[in-house]
Amino acid sequence: MTERGLYGYVGRALAAKAHRAPERNQGVALIMVLLILSIATVALVSMSSSRQLDIRRTENLLRSAQAFEYMYSLESWAAKTLGDDRHENNLDSFADNWAKALPETAIQSGTMQARLSDLQGRFNLNNLLVEEKPSDIDLQRFKRLLAELNIKPAVVDAILDWLDANAEIRYPDGAEDETYFQQKTPYRSANRLLADVSELLLIHGIGQDDYNKLKPYVYVDAGYAPLNVNTASPLLIRCLADNLSAKNVELVSRAIKHKPFKTVEAFLQHDAIAKLGINKQGLSVSSGNFLLSGAVRVGNMSLLFDSQLKRRENGLITLIKRQRRSPNHD
Repeated sequence: MTERGLYGYVGRALAAKAHRAPERNQGVALIMVLLILSIATVALVSMSSSRQLDIRRTENLLRSAQAFEYMYSLESWAAKTLGDDRHENNLDSFADNWAKALPETAIQSGTMQARLSDLQGRFNLNNLLVEEKPSDIDLQRFKRLLAELNIKPAVVDAILDWLDANAEIRYPDGAEDETYFQQKTPYRSANRLLADVSELLLIHGIGQDDYNKLKPYVYVDAGYAPLNVNTASPLLIRCLADNLSAKNVELVSRAIKHKPFKTVEAFLQHDAIAKLGINKQGLSVSSGNFLLSGAVRVGNMSLLFDSQLKRRENGLITLIKRQRRSPNHD
């Protein structure tokens, strides 16, 4: 190759390289632009998602607060209804206004409904122990209830040990700390009155099946509370005597539906049970303990609750406790 040809070749190579350099720079610049756009897009999407989450969280808080306010209003409705009922009469039966459920009512962005039920139509578990001594008449009735529900009567000893203040084990089926310390998660015996029916699940000998059987027929109140014969279920009426037949219980139930008893004596004088010698102790025709079960739905927010109310002798209504209820809870 001649010198002139060599210089020509080198010149062309340098020219080609100089031409390709701007093209590579443009490609790098394009990649940088795309990368910046991608980062900006991810940041915007993240900010948008975070904002939507904040909006949803705030909405849920507002809906929840709104639902609780409606719950308080339902408790006020229940208190007024029970107070008005006491002014009207001293009896409590399913013929009273408190027994009429509040139907589903439209509210802002939702609905609410509620119903009152007489807890003294059930057996108060704390009646089993009165002044640190077993109540014989209530023990007999409770044992009959256990028999009707096919639950072993041996659990009575364990329940009494859970209620009494001492650490002595009742023979033969009682249970104190020694028994409960052996559980997978050890705990002590309460040695006090029950605060909630769910405590039964902690007591030796009572399983989930037994608890489910008992729950519709029992409740707890801090003091002694008699059974209201006007609102008691037929099963509990049958537990008042050993030889009370299902036929006679049906006759009594029909009489109550037709005309509630005004006195316990009138109930005991009914033809179907007059000869059974049922003890009037622990029986009543009026009540002071009620359960308000309500449901409030605001938007996508649902609030199900149970409020236990006590109506004092002077007509004052007080809230004993309030619990949220799961959708699967009856």
